[in-house]
Amino acid sequence: MRGYQLVAGPSGVFRADEALVPRGTVDTDHAGHSGAGFVNLENTQGSYAEWTVRAAAASTASLELRYANGSAADRPMDISVNGTRIAAGRAFPPTANWDTWATAALPVSLKAGANTVRFTSTTADGGPNLDRITVR
Repeated sequence: MRGYQLVAGPSGVFRADEALVPRGTVDTDHAGHSGAGFVNLENTQGSYAEWTVRAAAASTASLELRYANGSAADRPMDISVNGTRIAAGRAFPPTANWDTWATAALPVSLKAGANTVRFTSTTADGGPNLDRITVR
C-alpha cells in the first residue's frame, strides 16, 4: 500500500505516485508526469486511486485532477469524498496522446481533519492515467 500525503491546510498538491492504488501501477513510460510516476489504473470497472487530504477547517475547495487519456473515447470516473459520490461518471475526454496532460476541476466540500478523496473507474476500459490532484 502506498502512503498518504497529508497537508496542514485545505490547499495542496497530491501526486498520483503517493496515492493508494490497489488495482493499478505507478508507471513512468509516458513523459510529462510531475512526480516519480503516474497512476495507470487496471482496465477494469472499479479500479481506483485514493488520497487522504487534511483540512484545517471545513471548507469548499476546487479539486483539480491532472490526467492523460490517449484513447479515442472518454474514460469516465466516479469521484467521491468521504464515501459520498460527488460526481457520477465524470467524463475525462481524450487528450492528444498518453504524453499530453489535461486538467479537470470540480467543487468539493471538505470537513475539518482527514478527508478521503477517491477517483473510481466506471467502465471496463479503466480510467485515464492520473498525474496528481490539487486542492485549492
